Formats: sequence, structure tokens, C-alpha cells
Amino acid sequence: PSAGLYRGPGRSGRRRIITDFLTEILRQAQAPMMPAALIAALLAGLARGFSGFGSGLIFMPIASAALGPRVAVAALLVFDFLVAGLPVLRRIREIEIRGLIPIAVGISLFTPVGGCRAAHGDPVVIRWCLSAVVFMAIILLTAGLKWHGRETLPLSLAIGALSGTLGGMAALSGIVIVIYWLARDIAPDRLRRNMFALLLLTAAVQAATFALNGMLTQQVFAIAVLMLAPYVAGTWVGSMVFTWASPQTFRKIVYVMILCSG
Repeated sequence: PSAGLYRGPGRSGRRRIITDFLTEILRQAQAPMMPAALIAALLAGLARGFSGFGSGLIFMPIASAALGPRVAVAALLVFDFLVAGLPVLRRIREIEIRGLIPIAVGISLFTPVGGCRAAHGDPVVIRWCLSAVVFMAIILLTAGLKWHGRETLPLSLAIGALSGTLGGMAALSGIVIVIYWLARDIAPDRLRRNMFALLLLTAAVQAATFALNGMLTQQVFAIAVLMLAPYVAGTWVGSMVFTWASPQTFRKIVYVMILCSG
């Protein structure tokens, strides 16, 4: 009577799936450029733990060369959410979610645009675009860009739209928002807290975008598993350093992070 019902894989099927996944992890661990990707994950964790953003800035330039942009951006989404996104749920009441919603909406609507470019665009062109964006960011920041205007709904949506496009394409959503918030002289602790919250608000849309474009593969999850240990270590150290840094030191370290990434 239940012949037409799908019961999922049996015990042997599940065992085979696990075995295949472990084999894929071992295969990826032996890749020639994997040490470079692991170092990138450690540095990305330092950036995320210290500033609340920057994991894409640090990880993507190195990992794109080592693994390819499509694999790197999808793997970053997985391990960054597990390490930095889930803990935000415990502190959700401390975050000013209401002010972040327009930016999150803009990110959510335009992340698929960037994801489509990542899935079907020329990887070499994408890498050059990443470098251009990063260097433009450091020029604007070090030039002392300030914004004292009123924060309006259209402006927040536009910031989110540009952020979402870059996020879907190369996990660089944070850089646009950080430039905007630093220009408004937002305090480092608030900036850091808001960036963690935005990650949580938009991760589901990014995951759906990557899945629809066929980017969440077994290879991606295997690489994400390998990245977890160095990323956790880097995030923990970065969080410790943040407690010691003054606002001026915070800005200088963020500038250096962006410059090195470019």
C-alpha cells in the first residue's frame, strides 16, 4: 500500500552518502592549493571576529585563485553562517533589527542578480571587478568620506541593492555597508553587531540563490568542513583583539584589511 511513498534512503544508502562525503573531504584536503585556502580561512576568521565583516574581503581573493570564485563564494556562505550567523540568534534582542530591515530587503532582492553573475560570468572578469571594488573602497575611506545626511528609505534600499549584488557575486556585501556606516561615524561596537545581524537576515536568500544556480555541491560542503577549524580559531582570536582596540585603531586595522585584500 505504501509502494508509492518516498521513504528516503535506507540505512545502506545513508552509509554510502556519508562515505562518499568523507571521501570528497579527503580528496579536497589533498588539493595542491588547499593550504592557501586554509590560511585564507584563518585570516578571514580574524577579520570577521574583529570587525564583524571582512571575511569575504580576505577569503575571496585568495580562495578564488585557489578554488575558483564559484566554489569559494558558496563555501564561504556555508562555514561563515555556521560560525558567525547562528550565534547571533542568542543575542537577537540586543540588535536594532528595525533599522536594518530596508538594507536587508535590498540585499535580498539583488543577491540573486549577483549570484547569477557568479554562476554564469567569466571568473577572470569577476576577479578583476573584485579588485576594482576593493581599491575604490579604500580610496573612499582613507579620503575621509563623511555622510551627515538623513538616512532615508530609498537610500537604505539602494545601499542594500548594491551590497546584495556584490554579495551574490563574490561575498563582498559587507564592504558597501561598512563604507556607508564608517562615513556616518557609527561606533565600532554597533557596526560590528549590525554586520552580524545582517548576515543572519540575508543568509537564507543567498543560500537559495546559490542552490538555484547549482552552486551548493558536495565539493562546496566538503571544502566548508575543511575551513571550519581555521575559521573558528581566527574568529575567536579576532573577537579577543576587538576588546582591546580603540575606535581609531579599529578604523586603521579595517583600512589595512581592505588594502591587503585588494
